[in-house]
Amino acid sequence: MAFDSQKESLSIKIDKLREAIDGNNPEEVNTYAYQVFTDALAMTGDKSPMEMAVKAVYDVILQKQVKDQEIPGIVSSDKNFNKLREDIGSICEFMLALANGDLSQRLATKGYLAGVLKMFQSHLRNLTWQTQMVSRGDFTQRVHFMGEFAKSFNLMVEQLDQARKAQAESEEKYRLLAITDPLTGLPNRRHFFDVATAEFTRARRYEKPLSIIMTDIDHFKKINDNHGHQIGDLVIQLVAERLKKALRETDVSGRYGGEEFVALLPETSVRDAQAVAERVRESIENIGIDADGSLINITSSFGVSEYDGANYKHQTIEEVIDDADKALYKAKNDGRNRVVVFNGSTTMKS
Repeated sequence: MAFDSQKESLSIKIDKLREAIDGNNPEEVNTYAYQVFTDALAMTGDKSPMEMAVKAVYDVILQKQVKDQEIPGIVSSDKNFNKLREDIGSICEFMLALANGDLSQRLATKGYLAGVLKMFQSHLRNLTWQTQMVSRGDFTQRVHFMGEFAKSFNLMVEQLDQARKAQAESEEKYRLLAITDPLTGLPNRRHFFDVATAEFTRARRYEKPLSIIMTDIDHFKKINDNHGHQIGDLVIQLVAERLKKALRETDVSGRYGGEEFVALLPETSVRDAQAVAERVRESIENIGIDADGSLINITSSFGVSEYDGANYKHQTIEEVIDDADKALYKAKNDGRNRVVVFNGSTTMKS
């Protein structure tokens, strides 16, 4: 019954096709010729050319088949169809490469869809480069495309930058704690020797002078015993402050231990260092502390030594410091509150 109906419909369309041919009407000829052809295929159970073409395109999209794909002869000769099929195949391969992280794939296909995919590839390339820059420490990178992803990326970079700054601040804090005397804020003994050794090496290389000043607070134990450690700590802080204030930025000072301090003066002769020590001594001598109504006068003794850069008497910075310590010992023995300069095997008072 269905076949008879199809046969009747086909007969009618054949008659209309003849009329169109007789009437020299190309548009109707094309329309009825296609209808006759598709109806005839339907009666034999075959698919229409449109269905076969659509299936071939879907095979490319869904199964990624381009090469070795069997194309029905009725559509295989159509250039536009074959171009469409090849373009869709190229686009599928390009998208697969993007999905796998391959940003080197080239897409020869033109048109709107291809252009969008190329722009997406360009964004991914730029994003990859920006990510590499962030990994190298450039936290100024920001993404201004790709919508919500850009917001997330930029937020991530900002948080990484904040974490890096916090870590750097923490590292610097602990670095300073490791090299600083907590009471005075001066470099501790270990850090002083690190810097002093480097300065001594430079002085020897360029044959430049270098001087050392050592000072010790006079009668400090008595101050502690009579007025307590709180007053003793205050005395140490005030002496450190006066010493640091008298020095240049290029000079290095440090707390040597207890109530003893040391300073290194690069490119400074012993006479110039002696003058600096005398200014510090006078400054300390003018300190007065009121402790429970009792005025505490502070004094300090100084020893000065020099590496003159012209000879190699001293082989290490420790030897120069040892000479200053000997001069300091003589200053103590000679009555305190004075500056003594080391002079070879003997010392001379300022």
